Formats: sequence, C-alpha cells, structure tokens
Amino acid sequence: MESKCPITKLLKQNPIGRLMAFQNDPYGFFDRYLPEDTSKPVELNLGFRRFFFSYDPHHAQHILLDQKQKYDKSSLVLKKIKALSGPKGLIQLQGEEAQRVRQTSATLMNNAGMDRLVEKVDGFIKEIFPVIDRSIEANEPVDLVPHLTRIVLRTAGVFVLNHDLVSESDKLNAAFVDLNRKAGESLRSIAECPFSPSKRRSLNTIHSELDQIAEEVLKDEELSLLKAMTIRGEEKSFIRDQLKAFMFAGYDTTASSLIFSAYLVAAHGSVQNQIALEAARFTKTNYEALKKSVLVQSTYKEALRLYPSAYFLPRETNQDDILGGVKIPKGSQVFLSVRHIQRHPDYFDRPDEFIADRFLNDLKHPFSFLPFGGGSRICIGMALAKLEATLVLQKLCERYEMRPAHSAPPEIEALITAHTKSPLPVFFKRRHL
Repeated sequence: MESKCPITKLLKQNPIGRLMAFQNDPYGFFDRYLPEDTSKPVELNLGFRRFFFSYDPHHAQHILLDQKQKYDKSSLVLKKIKALSGPKGLIQLQGEEAQRVRQTSATLMNNAGMDRLVEKVDGFIKEIFPVIDRSIEANEPVDLVPHLTRIVLRTAGVFVLNHDLVSESDKLNAAFVDLNRKAGESLRSIAECPFSPSKRRSLNTIHSELDQIAEEVLKDEELSLLKAMTIRGEEKSFIRDQLKAFMFAGYDTTASSLIFSAYLVAAHGSVQNQIALEAARFTKTNYEALKKSVLVQSTYKEALRLYPSAYFLPRETNQDDILGGVKIPKGSQVFLSVRHIQRHPDYFDRPDEFIADRFLNDLKHPFSFLPFGGGSRICIGMALAKLEATLVLQKLCERYEMRPAHSAPPEIEALITAHTKSPLPVFFKRRHL
C-alpha cells in the first residue's frame, strides 16, 4: 500500500531517499519503479549517480547485442565484487583477456568432459539418498538447501580443479556467502565499506584452500581449468583469480537456482511424474541422454524465469546512446531488470505462473529470457549449470515423490545475486513406477 506520509513521499522523490530505498530493499526497488509502459527506461538519480532502469527485452537486445560496443560492464559493480572475483577474474575482464579465458574454459566442455561431469554429479546425488531414505522412515522432512549447495560446489571443484571439495565445501561455501553479503552491502552503500576483518578472513580462507588444492592437483594428468591455464603459461595470480571467479560464478548462482527449482518441482506432483517418465526412456545416464530430456530442461528454465539468481544485469555507457527514445549520457549506469523482463506479460502468457513445459515452445522475443545474460558475454558456465540442475531434478524425481513442508517459496535475500535465506524442508516418499 502506498504511504500517505509526506516525509516518505519526499524521500522517494529525493536522490538520497531513493538510494536509501535501494539500500534497504534492492529486490523491491525494481518493483517500485516498474513503469506501465516499459518501452522507455526509467531515469533516476540515486545519491550522486545517474541510473537508468530497463524492464524491456528490446532494450536488452540493444544493450547486449545490437549496440554492445557502447556498453561496458558496470565499473560500479565490478569494484564492489573484486574480492569475490579477483581483480583479473573473468567477471572483471573485457576484450582479448576475457576471450582468452573463455576459449580455455570452452575446451573442457566437449562431450567427453561433460560425460565425466555427469558421472561425478550422479555420484554426488546418490550420496544424499541414504539421508532421504532415513527421513522417510522417520516421517521427517529434509532441508535440501545444504545438500544441493554441496553438490553444486563439489561439481565446480571438479570442473575448475579436478578435485572433489567434499571436505572443504562447507568452509568454502560460508566464505563465499560472507563475501557475497559484504559485496551486496557495499553495492547498496553510498560510502565505501572498509575491508572488514570478516571479509579478510573469508578471503584468506578461499585463497589458502584454493592454493593448497591447486598445488596438489597440478600433479594429476586429468584436465581441469587449472591445468589448462597452467599449460597455456598463465601467471599464477591470474590463474588464481580465474579459479575464484569460476568457483563463485559456477556454484553461487547455480545453487540458488537449483534450490528454487527443487521447491517448484516439489510443489507440483504432476511435473515430478512427467520428469520421472521422461527419465525412464533412457537406459544410460550420460550427457547425450540429458540433452534429450527436454521436459526437465524446460522445467529448469521455467524456474530460472521466475527466480533468476542474477536478478539484474548492470552495464555502463562508454559513449552517449539512445535507448527507447531516451538519451543515455556517457558514464551512466544502466540496470536491466532480468526478473521483470522474464515476467513481461507481452512475452509470456500467465507470466507469474509456473508452467513446466513453457520452454518446449519458442520464445516470443530472443532477449525475454536472460538468466545467463545474452550476446557475446553470455555466461560461459551455462551448459554446466544446466547439466547439474537438470540431472539433480531428474534423479530426485526418478527415485522419489516430493512435497514441500511449507507452501511458500524460500525467502529471498538480494545480495549481488539473489539467495535463499530460509531452509527448504521437503517430505519424500519412494516412487514406484
């Protein structure tokens, strides 16, 4: 309900007041300024900076593809996440350096490499089956959040380091989440946040764990991102930044999206049945079979549409531009609201509903679905994220029927990425096809 308090209204019209509103609730801030007509971006001053907020897929195509040369990654956001990504991590890079890292990582995503990851993820999933089976006997729910987070972090460890982080996963997860929270607080702050002791401890934990593991796994013959970059002769500091960037980006957003996916699937018994029947068509668990499992892929995409982990895409103009008929001066911050673009009623029927088979049909606009970004800077880990999430959902539905203990979805905490800050308790029952 809109406040009638004159002071509140004045604050909302004031740049400092708007900045305070963004600081308090960045997720809700995008809701508050959603225009009826999304064909023009919304111009707002927050504190001492000029921002443009976009809610339209045509703008996304303009920024990410058609006029991409005019839009750099946001220096404001890059500065805030430097501790997470490293100063030379892929997230921070542009131009030739970024292309070099992308090419190196792409060499690991051939069919043989993906089959190896499928085998690893399949094994990680099966390790939680005894926990679930015991919960069935006790008629108690299982909180899926820690289990799904560990699966994703361990998978990132295999891809990046050729190392199963089973013993380090909880420690690394706590460190990454702490840095994500500090980065989120910093992004929402008008002043620079000091480098706190907690932030320093989390960073030291990540550095020491990755350095120790890297020293050991370089002796192995199996190829990983670490090995591939070492073979290319990259400097040690550059490699460590890539490891940090890939570990953060490779598990943080995937874990969050998988948790929301699991909630939605658990809340829809008919979808579980269809996924289980689809899985029964295949005699082998491999990458080829997973690519042909179109319903579970569509289900995951629909969860990403409703609950994108990267809920906004930040860009910064390096020259003047015109967006939706509005002049965007050089140096402006332009934020694409991914969540609203993906729920735009002009491009999605019943946009707020979960429709598992929605993505079996073509999109009405190619840039109306942006959970991994778009254009030449699309997320390099997209295939890996889809592999993990679809395989986890498929294996859970194959073996169990699920029901969430609570009807409401997990509570969202808007950091640099959207996180779940509440547990996801789920009741299980063995499936009999």
